[in-house]
This record gives sequence, structure tokens and C-alpha cells, in this order.
Amino acid sequence: MSLIEKAGATVLKGSFDKKDAPKTKNKKKPVALAAAAEAEAPAPPEREPFDLDFAALSKEGIYSPEDRSSQLALELRAVKRRLLRRIGYLRASAERQAFRTPGKQRNLILVTSTRAGEGKTFTAINLALSLAFEDQIETLLVDADLARPKVRERLALPAAPGLADRLLDPRRDVEAMGWRSNAAPLSVLPEGDRFDRPADIFASQKAQEMWTDIARANPNRLVIIDAPPVLAATDAVILAKYADEIVFVVEANSTPEAAVAAAVDELIDINPNISLMLNRCQIGAGGAHYGSYEYYDRSEAAPASAAATPSSEG
Repeated sequence: MSLIEKAGATVLKGSFDKKDAPKTKNKKKPVALAAAAEAEAPAPPEREPFDLDFAALSKEGIYSPEDRSSQLALELRAVKRRLLRRIGYLRASAERQAFRTPGKQRNLILVTSTRAGEGKTFTAINLALSLAFEDQIETLLVDADLARPKVRERLALPAAPGLADRLLDPRRDVEAMGWRSNAAPLSVLPEGDRFDRPADIFASQKAQEMWTDIARANPNRLVIIDAPPVLAATDAVILAKYADEIVFVVEANSTPEAAVAAAVDELIDINPNISLMLNRCQIGAGGAHYGSYEYYDRSEAAPASAAATPSSEG
């Protein structure tokens, strides 16, 4: 992991002495002025607030605020309750500030999985929608799976500058780039322009500063980050060091125990605040298969589904 952590971009700074300026017949902007002009942030894109088509989303099994008694809504409440407790969100304001460590707002939540197709994007979207529409909690949903982005497509939002553009150009305003819902305190930061090697920019100082800025911009806002699968790319492991809590999605009766263990071992060295969530499992109404990593013991000889099903505590 040391190579990844040391992969931050190096910024070279130079100075310009007026007396060293070349003399030319054509007057040009002094270098200092030119640099200042280039440093000006580009005009933020004008984005109209969006409306979600919940009828279409419901057909895909995605949360709808109109159906609060559905099995999905019940499961999401169980997940939210435990998640909010773990990050200290349910504490009183003064107590919450004391709960946070210096420099950490405990509001960056990374959603990932062992491999593709386990439902991490489905989980991230549903969690964000439920928090915003049911609990009226200010929520920012970020698509950080730059290789295979799906959030914008699932929510039927048009292509627009987003996360990749902000990472490449720190002058851009994240708040202005996010799509804002008309009906709830929900914003969506799309993936933005294609970037061939996301791990390089995710490991940079620019990325660290960006996530810090996003967390501090609104300490009471929850940021749900849809990350790539752990065993598919190094991106999720790099992003884990910025997150305050990791929701690790496991597909029931499908993902091998050894693969889950390998993926979690990759993450836990970077960030021990990991919760497991079992997806696509058949359980009774009001039940929950959600808990923290300390209840997951990969040393026990058990079927993959049982090993990936944590305690409902924590």
C-alpha cells in the first residue's frame, strides 16, 4: 500500500523576476498576470434542478418515497439506523462534535464490494434516496466509479462535468457541479469526463484536499460515494483512506468467502471502520443483515452466505 499512498502528484512551483523578462516588440501580458488569469475558476455550469421518475425507478427495484412500507424501505431503515449510529450522526450537535476526531467530520461514506455485480451502486443510490427523501438529511451522492459509472444513467441524468473534472482542475466548484433535486435535499455529483487511470489522480494531494473540502463544506451533510469493487481496481482501496465509514456490499449465496476476506483485508489495513451489508438475501420483514467487521470471522469454516452475514449489532 505504501506505493499507492506515495503516488501523489508533485506540484512544481517557480518564481518570475521582472528584470529577467525578455524584451519583445509586441506587448504581452506579464507572466504574473497571465498566471492570475489562468487561476480564475471557470464559470460553473448552469444546471436546472432535476425531478426523479420514481415510477421508472420502482420498476428497477429502487426506493420510492411513495412506498414506505415496502420490504426495501424497511431494510433501508435498519441500515440507516446502524450507519448513523456508527458515524455519530444521531448524537446531539455538541456531542457529535466531540465524537468527531480532529479534521474528520465523519460524513464521508464509501460504498464498495468485492467484485462487480454485487449491488454496490444499487445500495449507494437507495441509501442516498432514503436518507434524503425519508429522513430529510442533506445528502450528496458521488459517482467515484470512473471506469464503470452507473449512477447518472440509473437516475436518468444527462452527461455533464463532474468528479473527474474537479480532480483534474481544483478551481472547479463541486457544489456548482452537482445536480440538485427539486423534491428533497439531495445532490448528485456525476462521474464527469472519462479518465483512463483514476488511481493516479485518486492518490494525489489534489484528491485528498478535495474530499476534505467536500466533508467540511457542510458537516451535517452525508456524502455517499459509489466506489469501484475492491478486487477489480485499486481505486476503492485508495478512496478508503479518505472515507469515515465503509459499507461493504456482499451478494448472498454468490460471493466466495475467500474473495470477501481478501477484499476486506485490503481495506481494513487502510480503514478499520467497515460495515458489511448482505444483498439479495431472503429474510423476514423488518429483519436486517448489517453489522461491523469485528463480527465477521473468516477463520470459521462456513458457507459463503453465512460467513458474509454479520451480526445485526453495531
